[in-house]
Amino acid sequence: MTAFLRRRSLLQGLAGGAFVLVAPRALADLGSRLDAALAERFGERRPEQGGVELELSRLVENGNSVAVTVRASPDEPTPAALHLFMPRNPEPWGTSFQVAPPALAEFSTRIRLAGTQDVMAVAEWADGRLGATAVSVMVTLGACADDLYLEF
Repeated sequence: MTAFLRRRSLLQGLAGGAFVLVAPRALADLGSRLDAALAERFGERRPEQGGVELELSRLVENGNSVAVTVRASPDEPTPAALHLFMPRNPEPWGTSFQVAPPALAEFSTRIRLAGTQDVMAVAEWADGRLGATAVSVMVTLGACADDLYLEF
């Protein structure tokens, strides 16, 4: 029985070591994926905090269908566009909606989430300003899992 316990301890130690080596790389890659998606959409411009509201559940059982609402802050003028980013998905950019007055700067939809992540909404104004907010969402059962695991 002691040989079994030693083998189990060795395997647990190896698995823990592999996690410590792989996790920082995977987490750093998520930040670079979001930066690349933002650069693709906005070039050198980066969003500042605020100007947009994001509503979605912070705890999601199933990532296959997550309700989300994005709206411009009532304190700000109507933006020209609203964007949604999910950096842990195989495609970090989710969707964009163009807004033309007198339309209400708000949309509701359902998205897929590959796993626990920070979902980011960005408002873009005609003068080039960008405002953003992010919500951390814990996903129990993620969608897009096959694509995600192949990448990391």
